[in-house]
This record gives sequence, structure tokens and C-alpha cells, in this order.
Amino acid sequence: MRSVKLSIPGSYWDSQIYSGELILLGDGGELHKVAWEAFIDDIADQHLEIQTAIRVAFSDSDLFYNTKVRRILRDPHVEHPIKLQLSRLSEANLHAENMRSREYWSTQTSPFNFLPTDTEVYYNQFFAGGNEGLYSFPRTASTRSRESRLHKHHDASIFQVKASERFSALATAAGTDGLFDFSVPRSSFDSLGNARQLATQACSACDWAFQSVMGWTSEDAFMASFREEKDPGTKKKIRVFDRIIDQQEIFGLSGVAEPDFVWGSREKMYKISGGAISVSNYNSSYKAEKKSNSKFEYLGGQNLPFDGDVVSTGTAPFGTVLEMDDRMIVLRSDGEIEVFPGEPVHWRVFPRSEHYSNQLHIIYEDYVDIISFTHDYFVNQQEKIFGFSKSRDE
Repeated sequence: MRSVKLSIPGSYWDSQIYSGELILLGDGGELHKVAWEAFIDDIADQHLEIQTAIRVAFSDSDLFYNTKVRRILRDPHVEHPIKLQLSRLSEANLHAENMRSREYWSTQTSPFNFLPTDTEVYYNQFFAGGNEGLYSFPRTASTRSRESRLHKHHDASIFQVKASERFSALATAAGTDGLFDFSVPRSSFDSLGNARQLATQACSACDWAFQSVMGWTSEDAFMASFREEKDPGTKKKIRVFDRIIDQQEIFGLSGVAEPDFVWGSREKMYKISGGAISVSNYNSSYKAEKKSNSKFEYLGGQNLPFDGDVVSTGTAPFGTVLEMDDRMIVLRSDGEIEVFPGEPVHWRVFPRSEHYSNQLHIIYEDYVDIISFTHDYFVNQQEKIFGFSKSRDE
């Protein structure tokens, strides 16, 4: 079952999709907002024979990860027609011809006077990081109120911004300044807690591994390990810092002769070395009295059928994403590999999203591809190697 694609023409720098809205940051300082749910409904109404597949692929990815729905999908009388629709959708040629109509599309000036290195949307705040620092602006506010609503939170150069799914917190990779996190007060989303430096090691990318944070560069990786404890006063779960775990401990390495590229998200930790990729499972419920390496369980590895240096990586339910110099590669959760030729301007996945976690956005020079992966709905979530578990199979 191949991925499906919707192309949007135009020159863009970054994209986000959040709460029924596609946000495209133009490379000339424009901010485009698209009523995504309404647009997808319109496309579905024009293709009634595959309307369910269109909605599941582009706007309701959470539906088939629901445990009760997954049980229904196991019924061959239900599974077959759904798969047939998804297969037909993968052969369809979908266009975004009418997206720029006033019904779906609006444009305003970006609230940021720089092109961000990375962005994130969290609690309706649009965060942007770059050489100028970390900023935020309310997602639904007009940029006419920029002077009063734009907030600067940190001065360090920001390479990546990642929001936590389980805790009200942001993590930022700040290059030679290391890895930081910020608490996000629920009472005032215009402000963040003070920056807390989690690690002093150089960090150009990061991602959440439940309560912990992975940080890495092309030459090194580490985990800022946290544990969950109950606050005696509120009885709520809180994050308590444990220690920094290096990549040698994650993969049981010693005396490695050549550099490894290590990264991770949720329960999956990955390492590329010598033309092969290895996978370890992170046990977030590890108990301190056990031996230290019991946090990680080696799951296996395989040779990679392609050459080239990895530029950046990402992890989503549908698989593991590798950016190379001249192409994007997706190691899918069902064992298949998909290649998307061309050098991207920017790209992103949405692992924390409820409705769009099956999407990969690849921005090229004069268009953006919204790519949806639907195969993962039919993969055993506890047994897959590539991509993190989205639901529990019972």
C-alpha cells in the first residue's frame, strides 16, 4: 500500500498543521493559513468512491489507531473494502487547485522578522527558533498586534524546537549551548518558565522519549534521562531529572572505530553505522534498582540498501525518515522503503499530533508535498521496528 500525496504549488519555507489548520510560512515573510478540514471534506465530496480513504489519510489519522476501531478492522468484511479504497487513493492524482480561494486560504505578514530554523505549535502558540533566539506568537492572533503579542523566551541560537506530548514542556536544541527545556504554564501561554539547561554537550536536534529528551548531532548523541514521580502536594506526575546517558550505553557500544549517527523518539532508538541501521527499545518504566542498561533492549538491525550521508532524521508512527543530500527516504513500519527524489528546502513530521501523525511534509523550491502514509493502520504496533508505537494491539 503506497503513500498518497497532495501537492501545493508555491514558494514556502516551513509548514505546520494544527487543529484543522495548515500553516505555510512563505520564504518572503508571508504567513498562509488554510482551512484544512474544510478543504479535505471538499475533496472527499468530489471523490465519493474513496471519500473515507481521503478523510482517513489527510484529516482523521487517529481513527484507525483507536483500539475499538482496530478490532473492527480485523473483520475481513470491513478490512477488505477499506484497503481497496486506500489502494485506489494511492493511484489517484489529487490536486490543490481550489485551495487558494477565499473559502479556504488567507494570507498575512509573518509575526517573525526572520526565517526560523524550526517551528512548533503548542497550546495554540506558534513557536519559532533561529539565530535570533526562541519566540512565540498566538496562532489565532492577527499580526497587526505583533508588537504586543510577540514574546522572546531565550537568546540562544535554536536549531530545533520540540513539544512534549505528556508534559507541559518544550525542549530546544541550541547548538554549542547544549540542550534546554522550558515549562509551559497552563495559566499563561504567553510566557514560558525559565530555560533549564539539561546538557552542555553540543546539540543540533532533539526529540522526546516520553519524559526524557534525546539530543544529538551528526557525531554524538545522548539522552537527558528523567523519571516520573508523584508530587506529594498535588499527586500529579512530575518529571525529575535522573542523569545524562551517552550513546555507548544506549547501544552497548565500546571502542567504536567509526562515527555513528544516533537519534531517537518515544520508545525507538536508532543508530546508523557501517551501512547498517540498528534499533533499540527504550523502557521508560525502568526501575533504578535494575542494572543501568536494562533501560534499553536491542531489537535488531539490517543493512541499508542505499549509500550517502544522513543529513537529518525524524521518527513517526509510520516509520523512520532520513534526509539525504538529494532525496528523502522513509523506512516504513511494514518493512517497505519509499524514496522521494529531490533536495528539500525543509521537511517535517508530526509525531505528537492526534489527527496528522501519518503525514510527512516535504517543501521543495516551488511546491510542498503533503504525503500521507496509511499502511501503518494494519501493522502490529508492538512488533514493528521502524516507527514508534501509536496504539496497543490487543
